[in-house]
Amino acid sequence: MRGRVARRVLLLFCLPPAAWGQRVSSSLDLGGAAMRYADSVSANGGSLTPALAIDWPRATLGGAATFSHFPSGWSSQAAMNGSIFSRGAGPLVGEFVATAGGSAHQDGTRTGQALGNIRGHVMAERGGAWLGGGTGRTWDGTDWRNVVNAELGGWVKGWGSTVVASRVPTSVDDSVRYTDSQISAHWAGSSIELGGELGVRGGMTGAIIGGSGRHWGSIAVTTWLDPHLGVILSGGTYPIDLTQGYPGGRFLTLSVRLRSSDPTATVNPRESASSGSSGADGASRVEPNEPVMTFRALPPSNGVVMIEVTAAGARTVEVSGDFTVWKPVKLTPSASGGVWRLSMPIARGTHQINLRVNGGRWLVPPGLTPITDEFGGAVGLLVVE
Repeated sequence: MRGRVARRVLLLFCLPPAAWGQRVSSSLDLGGAAMRYADSVSANGGSLTPALAIDWPRATLGGAATFSHFPSGWSSQAAMNGSIFSRGAGPLVGEFVATAGGSAHQDGTRTGQALGNIRGHVMAERGGAWLGGGTGRTWDGTDWRNVVNAELGGWVKGWGSTVVASRVPTSVDDSVRYTDSQISAHWAGSSIELGGELGVRGGMTGAIIGGSGRHWGSIAVTTWLDPHLGVILSGGTYPIDLTQGYPGGRFLTLSVRLRSSDPTATVNPRESASSGSSGADGASRVEPNEPVMTFRALPPSNGVVMIEVTAAGARTVEVSGDFTVWKPVKLTPSASGGVWRLSMPIARGTHQINLRVNGGRWLVPPGLTPITDEFGGAVGLLVVE
């Protein structure tokens, strides 16, 4: 489980406030786990996992760390990754991603890795695909190894669900060559989230670590008691990490997740409500949203896109997205009322956007594909052709 948790990535509490980006999401998981490593060693213990994600208009930075304590001793692992995206050229977007991480354990063993990948994405409103590859170095506590991989994958969205499939051939020095094929799915409701994955490994893996782990699968159920507190039950199997020397195994975990919005509270488009006028008790009062009937973005003319929203009876309509640096921008009502418009330059490609009416909560514009992250935030996917 260590490698899998580490891939979620972290830097929590390490960045100074001046470095925080336009949207910041954080979480803290506290729970217990029952583990079985390499199909032979069982252990029960507790864990603490802080995580952080920061989004800029064309870049992301994130990470996670896990601190565990078992009867045999303590264990810690952490990783961070960042991506930089190119400007879109129609549906095409380039990405450079770097990942670094490692682990330390009470018995003195340590591992580490640093990897870099380049990807080319084809993005559409409800799906996409990518092709890429990269290289790097990993350390299993004794030897440094060269790693080279390729990537092929695709994703589709619809009805609140996301399905991602990938195939990753990997070479570790000259002794290990294998290909991991994996499919994962995620569904988010108003208070319940379901996630799962299945994977299979082919190729010559060599007798490096105990346990075979050529097939794996897991499922997780998250119940949100309120927007900032959830309970997560997960279980399944995970494969051997042949790059850093982690054994495969089985796990069952139960944890509580605490999550927060942007601590700067300045440009967070994912907050569940915005402050409105104050009532007699001094508490913030938010007017209920008027129904948004339609949303559309008209094709650009000289680089300028017209956003049009139908919201009968609304007093204010605002949008916020990566193209506004996540600052709310007001739309202008038409003379006849009910139709609100905004014209502004938006580059061709894929963008994220939210909408709110009468200073209410931020919504995914109707007709756009919702994108839900692990922290529960949702934005709409806007494609400017």
